[in-house]
Amino acid sequence: MKSESPFQIQPMDALGDIKTPMEDFDFEDAIGDKARDLRKASFLGSSITAKRMRIGGIAALSILGLFIGRSAYLQVANGAYYFNLAEGNRIHDERIVADRGLIMDRSGEVLVRNVPAFALWVEKKRLEEDDLYLDLVRSVSGLLMITENEAHDLLIQINDGKPEMMISPDIEYDSAMKVLASQELYDGIRVVAGNRRLFDVGETKTLSSMLGYVGIINELEYKSKKEQGYSQRDIIGKAGIERTYEDLLRGYPGERSVEVDAIGREQSILEQRDAVEGSNLTLHIDSDLQAFIERRLDVILTKLGIHNASVVVMDPRDGGVRALVSYPGFDSNIFSGVIDSEAYQELIDDPGSPLFTRAVSGQFPSGSTFKPIVAAAAYDEGVIDEHTSVVSTGGIRIGQFYFPDWKAGGHGVTDVRKAIAESVNTFFYMIGGGYREFDGLGLEAMMNSAKRFGLGQALGIDLPGEASGFLPSVEWKNRVKNEPWYIGDTYHAAIGQGDILVTPLQVAAFTAAFANGGKVFKPQIVDGYESQGKYHDISSVVINDQVASDAAIDIVRRGLRDAVTSGSARRLGGLPISSAGKTGTAQWHSVKDNHAWFTGFAPYEQPEIVVTVLIQEGGEGSAVAVPLTYDIFDWWFTNHVDD
Repeated sequence: MKSESPFQIQPMDALGDIKTPMEDFDFEDAIGDKARDLRKASFLGSSITAKRMRIGGIAALSILGLFIGRSAYLQVANGAYYFNLAEGNRIHDERIVADRGLIMDRSGEVLVRNVPAFALWVEKKRLEEDDLYLDLVRSVSGLLMITENEAHDLLIQINDGKPEMMISPDIEYDSAMKVLASQELYDGIRVVAGNRRLFDVGETKTLSSMLGYVGIINELEYKSKKEQGYSQRDIIGKAGIERTYEDLLRGYPGERSVEVDAIGREQSILEQRDAVEGSNLTLHIDSDLQAFIERRLDVILTKLGIHNASVVVMDPRDGGVRALVSYPGFDSNIFSGVIDSEAYQELIDDPGSPLFTRAVSGQFPSGSTFKPIVAAAAYDEGVIDEHTSVVSTGGIRIGQFYFPDWKAGGHGVTDVRKAIAESVNTFFYMIGGGYREFDGLGLEAMMNSAKRFGLGQALGIDLPGEASGFLPSVEWKNRVKNEPWYIGDTYHAAIGQGDILVTPLQVAAFTAAFANGGKVFKPQIVDGYESQGKYHDISSVVINDQVASDAAIDIVRRGLRDAVTSGSARRLGGLPISSAGKTGTAQWHSVKDNHAWFTGFAPYEQPEIVVTVLIQEGGEGSAVAVPLTYDIFDWWFTNHVDD
């Protein structure tokens, strides 16, 4: 018989009302009121309604869509643009300015060259940031040693679309070192090594008006030059040879791409196209001769207490200008970099007007230097021959008006050679305007002859600002002065007085025509240029190859020679070489002294140089202009025996 285990399992239905221990456990009694409150709270419902949930979801999706769309726009559609913009902050495209060509005199002495310098550049974006702009103005002001107003004017004038601009091509060494040593203190400012123009003329200041000077291109120049590749801070020739030959001297700029760090310091060169340097010019000018003439004028004008003079020395065989002196001179170097305002004002206030190129741009009464032109015209028109003579008794009278000779009592019997040699007014009054039964040339014939010799027009010298002079006419006087033309006006014109105006350059050019047999050459400063290792001659240009007949030229030449052997230029007879020429004394003011002229050539038989001298308010040409000419001839033939 099996025994019963105390752990036998009973069927479920047999369990009846048996309860588990948890069924009799009252949860609320166990935890009290807090449980009731918690349970009630769990059934109050959510504070965010389903509608709000939908709106919030839509808004979130919209914002996410905007971010995704903008990201796609920036990275896909405009990715290249923003990549380039980022590269632009890291990579600077720089323009490499070509070295300007050298300028040398006829012996190869360098008159204008380039020397190392530092240029100051700024980033344009700094101009658009108000909080940085004032700091930039102060920095530029301090580095250039100018006022803040001047710095402001420099900064706002450039608008060429480039990220950087050059403020000055030449800053002081100390200022450059400040930037290079402490770049972090000069945000937006860079110093770039380059060069500047040096006019190596020494004490010969009169070379400057001929050589000219350079400066930063201005707005008008930029508008006319930008198609040729100029930028708004390029250096450009402003005057003289620097301006005339800008296209040759400038060369061709290059380019390079430079990687910079966060404060603008150059790290590496990524790409570079080198600049092509400008052509070197060789002048006809002899700088030693120019220096000698200037030294002599220093002495003469100081002694006379006057300010101004002009000297032109020309080769009559080709029109090459050996010296071009407009006295006083100035130093072109003051125009390099930032112009010294005080030095510039001194030039403006100087009573001698040193910035005026008077040998080329000045217009003066010709005085008796005009008489050889009248003599040649009278000979060719058949008014006179070499034997035609008049009796000079001291002048001629027309009604109540008296037209005097310069010599009291007159010169006696006078032919054309004597009239030229002694500058006899009576002879030229008569052949120019006529007298009693003697018919003269008349004004029109005299002026036509003058035009053939190059007067009344610019000769085309390779310098800017050449004046044309002036030749009067009957119509001009009627129109401008509202006066008729009188016989006295013709008499005055016949001796180079009245309204005739000439430049010293024109007088030298027509004197050269008498020296060389009748050719008027275009005066030329530059002889040639070297480009890419090859030298190019600049050919001489003939303006008029026969201004008068050979016979007329010959008779006038002999009269000019007589002026040296027996006339008003006898001082030149002491030279070891033969010479010829014509004095002139030009009245120009009722109370001030006359202008003193001399123009001549040497050697007489085979002329090599023409010398024309004008000393303003110098008095008599024979007294001051002839002695200077003597010194010039003597210097030339002492130092140039092989020319």
